[in-house]
Amino acid sequence: MRHRKRDNKWPIRFLMAARAFTIGLSYYVVAGLPGLTSSFVAVFVSLLPFDLIVAMPRFSLRFRDWKEMIVTVLPRISGTAVTLTVGLLLGTGFGILTKLGLPVVLGAIFTVGLAYTVAEKTKGSISGYVGIIGGLSLFDQIIRIQGILLDERLLADIAGTGLRAFYATFAALFAGWAVGVTVGILTRLLLPRGYKTTKSEAYARPLYLRSLKEVTHIDEDSVVLRLQVGDESDILYGSLSESRLREEFDATVMAIYRRPKDVTSPRGSDILYPGDILVVMLPAHQVSAVVSHVKGRVMDE
Repeated sequence: MRHRKRDNKWPIRFLMAARAFTIGLSYYVVAGLPGLTSSFVAVFVSLLPFDLIVAMPRFSLRFRDWKEMIVTVLPRISGTAVTLTVGLLLGTGFGILTKLGLPVVLGAIFTVGLAYTVAEKTKGSISGYVGIIGGLSLFDQIIRIQGILLDERLLADIAGTGLRAFYATFAALFAGWAVGVTVGILTRLLLPRGYKTTKSEAYARPLYLRSLKEVTHIDEDSVVLRLQVGDESDILYGSLSESRLREEFDATVMAIYRRPKDVTSPRGSDILYPGDILVVMLPAHQVSAVVSHVKGRVMDE
């Protein structure tokens, strides 16, 4: 037993080594790109596809499985791209303002502060620090360029510095992605099952990207409707459990709308009153039967 338990630890050690290799390789691949920002971008982006692939219950090359992974990753990559773009634009703008006379301290403060604020409000951004580092790095490069702003050579130097920074950071996005996918596939092929740790980037898609059926695990033949209880309903003034909606129709009352206070997550002991609006999840083929049982009407959304 002790020998078997010790042998079961090899996938964890292998996964840790592969993750460290992914980080190191993504850094090495972009080491020749100008600027410090590219290294951070490559590392952050490479971990996401790597963790998603090694967390797969079983490795698959089916288009549907890869489509789900892309849908999960794409908002984070695009959010990080937005963060980087804004950071670089802020660094460029405040670098030029500093050359025009704005104090260096104020230029640096506004670059860092605004870059972080934008990153914090950008959905899907993997890290707010890449925008800060990118903006501050470009700001520092611009203010160190010698010359006055009206000099055409200085303007050309500023434009060249900005273009190099944009090229390096976005090239790092694609390089990090390629490293994460490649090492992730090779690692998953050698693992007996999928692995996901608390530090893994392989989380489920954000709720705002998921459908109601996916979040609530509703069957394909189920519907959610709002049903107003009629004044002559047989279930009036009885408890929710006495209505037998679940037992007879497989219907679940998710909420009761009534004045002055709605009832969320209703219990079986909650009493039903005239005019109550029930939010009900039920099989589609039971809609007519439930409406007849409640003797009410379906409310428009």
